[in-house]
Amino acid sequence: MKKSLCGLWSILTVLGVVGILSGQRYDCGEQFAVNPCVTERTAVSTANAAGVWEMEDMRMQVVYQLAKRSVVKLIVKDAAASGIIWNTEDGIVIVSNRHLLMKDVKAEVVFGNGETLSADVIGYSQQYDIGFVRVPEEFVTNSVLREVYEAVPVLYETETEDAKAVFEQKYLEKRVLQMGAAHFSVGTIHALKYMPLFNTTILETACYSKAGMSGGGVFGEDGMFLGMISGGDVPEDAAEREAEITYSIPPVLIAAEYENLERDKVE
Repeated sequence: MKKSLCGLWSILTVLGVVGILSGQRYDCGEQFAVNPCVTERTAVSTANAAGVWEMEDMRMQVVYQLAKRSVVKLIVKDAAASGIIWNTEDGIVIVSNRHLLMKDVKAEVVFGNGETLSADVIGYSQQYDIGFVRVPEEFVTNSVLREVYEAVPVLYETETEDAKAVFEQKYLEKRVLQMGAAHFSVGTIHALKYMPLFNTTILETACYSKAGMSGGGVFGEDGMFLGMISGGDVPEDAAEREAEITYSIPPVLIAAEYENLERDKVE
C-alpha cells in the first residue's frame, strides 16, 4: 500500500535544508553548474563526462541542460525547496509551492551560478498549492540574467474529460525529466486526473522524487514545462521518504493565478 501526500508534502520542504544537499541515484555530481550556450554536442560531452547519461538519451541531455537553468533553490526560514523561473520582464518572478511560501514574506533564491538574492513573496493562490516570489529588478545582477532561462509552459486544458483525452493521446507514457534544485530524475507521464487532496486535476508521473524537489519542474522531451512538483506517493515500507509516483500542478493553473495576481496589483 501507498499513502498519498498532499500539497503539504513535508518530505519535500521541511527536510529540504538537509535533503536538498544530499546525493541520490540521479544526482549529476555537480552543484547546479550551468553551460550558458548549450548545443547537443556540448550536452552530450558534459553529461557523459559526469557519468549520468547514455548516448541514446541525447535528447534528454539537452532538456537537462535547459531545465536546470529554469530551476532555482528557495530557502524560507528553516525550510528549503525548489522554484521555477516564471517571468523575467520585471525583476525575476519565481513560482513555487504555497505551503513553502506561506511561512514568511521573504525568501532567499540561490541561482545556478551560486549567487543568492533576496526575494519578496508577492502572493499565493487561495485554492491551489501555488505561490510566487519576486527578486526586484534593481537587485538582479547581469551574471544572474545571463544564466537563467524562463520556463516555457504548455498550457494544456484539464477541466473536461475531452481535454484530458487530448492530453493523454499526445503525452501518455512519454518521457519526462523532473528537475529540482539539486536532484533530477527521468520517468514517464502516467495520467492526468482529478485529486481531491489537491483540489484540482494533477499531472501524475511515474518518476522518482525526493526531499527538496517540491516546487521543481516536469519537462517534456521538447524541453517544455509540463508541471510543478507538489507531492507524491511514498511506499509504506520505504526506508527513505522518497516517492515513486509524483504529482504536479499543470501550468495552466499557474498562468491563471499569476494573471490574477497581476490584475490585483493594477487594481
